[in-house]
Amino acid sequence: MTRTTIDFGIDLGTTNSAIAKIQGVGAEIIKNNAGSDTTPSAVMVDRRGRLSVGRAAKERSEVDTENTCVEFKLRMGTTGQPKLFSAANRTMEPEELSAEVLKSLRRDVAMATGEEITSAVITVPAAFELSACDATRRAAELAGLTYAPLLQEPTAAALAYGFQSEEDAFWLVYDFGGGTFDAAVVNVRDGEFTVVNHRGDNFLGGKLIDWAIVEKLLIPALTQDHRVSDLRRGNERRTGMIAKLKGAAESAKIELSRAESAAIVLEDLLDDAGREFDFEYDLRRADVERLIEPFIVRSVNLCRKALTESRLGPGDLQKVLLVGGPTLTPYLRERLADPKEGLGIPLDHSQDPMTVVARGAAIFAAGQRLSEAALPVSAPVAPGAYAVELEYKPMGPDTEPFVGGKVTGGPVAGCTVEFVSDALPPWRSGRIPLTDDGAFTTTLWAERGRANTFTIEFSDATGAPRDITPNTLTYTVGVVDTQPPLTHSIGVGLAGNEVEWLIRRGTPLPARRRVLLRTTVGLSRGASEGMIRIPVLEGEHHRADRNRRIGRLEVDPQQVRRDVPEGSEVDLTLVIDESRLVVARAYVPILDEEFEHAINLQTETVPTHEELARDAAAEKQRLAAVRRQADEYRDERAREVLARIDAENIVADIDAMVDAARVDPDAATTCGKRLLDLKAAIDEAEDELEWPRLVQEVREITEAVRQVVRNSGGPNHARMLASAEEAVEAAITAHDADLLRQRAEEMRQLALRVMDETGELALLAFDELQSLTGEMNDPHEARQLVETGRRAAANRDIATLRHVNAMLSRQLPTPPPAPDPFSTVRRGR
Repeated sequence: MTRTTIDFGIDLGTTNSAIAKIQGVGAEIIKNNAGSDTTPSAVMVDRRGRLSVGRAAKERSEVDTENTCVEFKLRMGTTGQPKLFSAANRTMEPEELSAEVLKSLRRDVAMATGEEITSAVITVPAAFELSACDATRRAAELAGLTYAPLLQEPTAAALAYGFQSEEDAFWLVYDFGGGTFDAAVVNVRDGEFTVVNHRGDNFLGGKLIDWAIVEKLLIPALTQDHRVSDLRRGNERRTGMIAKLKGAAESAKIELSRAESAAIVLEDLLDDAGREFDFEYDLRRADVERLIEPFIVRSVNLCRKALTESRLGPGDLQKVLLVGGPTLTPYLRERLADPKEGLGIPLDHSQDPMTVVARGAAIFAAGQRLSEAALPVSAPVAPGAYAVELEYKPMGPDTEPFVGGKVTGGPVAGCTVEFVSDALPPWRSGRIPLTDDGAFTTTLWAERGRANTFTIEFSDATGAPRDITPNTLTYTVGVVDTQPPLTHSIGVGLAGNEVEWLIRRGTPLPARRRVLLRTTVGLSRGASEGMIRIPVLEGEHHRADRNRRIGRLEVDPQQVRRDVPEGSEVDLTLVIDESRLVVARAYVPILDEEFEHAINLQTETVPTHEELARDAAAEKQRLAAVRRQADEYRDERAREVLARIDAENIVADIDAMVDAARVDPDAATTCGKRLLDLKAAIDEAEDELEWPRLVQEVREITEAVRQVVRNSGGPNHARMLASAEEAVEAAITAHDADLLRQRAEEMRQLALRVMDETGELALLAFDELQSLTGEMNDPHEARQLVETGRRAAANRDIATLRHVNAMLSRQLPTPPPAPDPFSTVRRGR
């Protein structure tokens, strides 16, 4: 039987990867050539250029860091710091390394099934940036997977847990992986599930626990008993010893899931004098539990935030689905179950947390029909033979699914099709006559709990059976995913550190948005320098620099047929599909030309140690100042934010990673993300401290706008003011500083609109321009314009005055800002 659905699912993990294939209403893991369910995401290149993937590479990484690479998933979507395999003098980018893992999994399938697959569903963290998703797509192509839809890891896990569920409920997916964390609120209803909300962190995972064991326990113990100086991650001379400690920490941590202690023994280490020594350490579960507390706090905070944003409490959720190796830790499970310190929601750990994502991906894959190009090669239909093009969903909640189709290949007048199930006794649809063009529609009957295969019996006008291709159809009753949501808002950075959000977080995918932008620089045709370059941001913060920059919108001088002056329009259309892959088109009206693939998602580099150190020092100074103010003002809300910063150990994490970033690009990438977390948290604390002053300022602005509307506005303006006042009060009630600033700006715009319509704004602008005549390019012409403007103002000739203002503005080297009616006092006229 020719396969018509993808059927294979891949969990491309930070630490380990796995592949599964659909089997009935479940999925089975395809073991690798070593007989293991998972393959370490590790790559080794020897001096002859031979490449190895998996366990051998992982074990080698503990003694030969220069020629091995692990945990490269954390740098997906960045460029500029490829891994150098020194023995072979070969460099590889993160997506090339990921491609080798995917190739290894493809080989495992070929060994197990004999099939060379070219399609598979690949999972990615829900918190993955668009640039990382794009890098995963490129990795799939490099690995020979020409059709590889991307699926969010929490969605895959929920499918594995609940594919055959018949109950309506809310679940929380708690996915603590090797390098990433996702919390997803899922609503299962009427055989469909929807991701209601998501929160996650691409740099919160089990590897942080490993490093905490190394830095807080193993290094102090080793240096106390042996003369090994400057043993730290940031010391390039000690990378070999650090790698051995890291490998030992990971193995011992896993053992502690089943035991109270684990023995660590490392042999043949060298001290400062070059003498060999053995290092032994008894790692106790209680010590590790103390170390993992900040990471659990971070994960619980993200879960609580996802629930709060969904307006749900612990009592509204049926269960928490546990995913990822760290969830095997008894202490983590105890903490999550605790109603005060954790979530207080029943835990479901009925599935293997190490392979649940791969199996869920395979279940999803069974519902995805292969594209025409990706269908397995089969014998061509002979001339005069019949073929049927089927339209149906291979998977769904309905027990009576709809099927349509069209028969081609020969005369169809009087022909019929009939579907016969493999049930006992067989169910038959009855003979369905074809229309004149060979089309038909019908409904089938399917049983729950198994894959239903239907034989397609085709008969000609005489009732004689005839061969038809394909001659079977498979349908499975089960829970299916609806439109996945966008997990981060997507926008572009503008002048003044502002953001224009294009597609908001939570928007169902696929999504499309069109926005009109204007250039802030000119572009000269054929010039060697200059480029229309607009940063593409992913995040939620109103300040552009607090969001992750994932790429750039780029148009360079070689692409344009004529000069593009400053202020030219750029009409940007952004399309994001279900896999969070982006297509962007930029239309420049002055050129009457559209630029395809205008967004470059391969521009973001790993930050340097120097950049991180400078940034960290500045933020710690800000943090100290905020602490002093919070104590001085005794502001409890600000103190709560500061307590969260301390509980999550953010500053200590940053300090350790800044040092490690000297030699470890993964640490540099993680440090950059933690710095963004710290900046946003300090911003939040500053907002809390600023809140009383902000509320007072907005109330003063509101009163000023009332005066403007009362003195100069009409009935329509009064209605707009009432609506704006309601919005201000709602923002104050919500205690949302960003929203309140936005409402204040809307108030200002209302005042400006009233003043513009009455001419007051033109008078105000003229007063300001008069004071700038000394800076104008042509003083003589400026004086003449001012005289004309004074006469127009005296006669209330607003049209002339606006023209004078425009001419005076052009005289200035840079255009003046719009007048602020709340900070400028004008003489009465």
